[in-house]
Amino acid sequence: MEVRLQLDSLPHEGQDPVLTLHAHYFLAAELMRSNYVRLRSKWEQRGRLSQNETVNQRIYFCTWLGFLGVTCEGFKKLNMRILLQSNRPQDFLELIPQTDALGRAIKQHSGPLREFRNNVFHLRDDIGAIERFFARGAERLTWAEELQDAFDQFFFDYRILCEVHYVIHGRKGEGEMGRSRRKAPARSRKSDA
Repeated sequence: MEVRLQLDSLPHEGQDPVLTLHAHYFLAAELMRSNYVRLRSKWEQRGRLSQNETVNQRIYFCTWLGFLGVTCEGFKKLNMRILLQSNRPQDFLELIPQTDALGRAIKQHSGPLREFRNNVFHLRDDIGAIERFFARGAERLTWAEELQDAFDQFFFDYRILCEVHYVIHGRKGEGEMGRSRRKAPARSRKSDA
């Protein structure tokens, strides 16, 4: 078991709520978006989809936006700017401009996205919430795609800072390097000879 120095303000990767938000919600949004985009491209090329593909495309689309909504809510709930300023090493302050930009972007359509998410993950009682999300002139689909990309960059940069921190502070069991060590096959003495 590894021991973190008391002055090390980066939590263990398994207890880092930012990494949890990334792994449990953002990656689900990313997977659903990529599946939706794949089927959208197929429709654009062929001009049609099978009935099963049409159903799947709708599921991927709604689930993508639902998980994007949960990611936004988690980002706000964590008070990301304050978390980075108060509870992370100094190097993480470079993420503040991205955090501020994400906060501004989220505010643009957070209400309609929250309503949309509620109607995806709860028994739908108001079909109008989904229709309102796509109100004429709102450009919310473009906004959602840009927001997804901004989250992707933020989480990428955050994870890079974590990886560097783990290496510099000798936290060998954490991060990608720690996982690759754990997965490396054990070599026998005979194979070393």
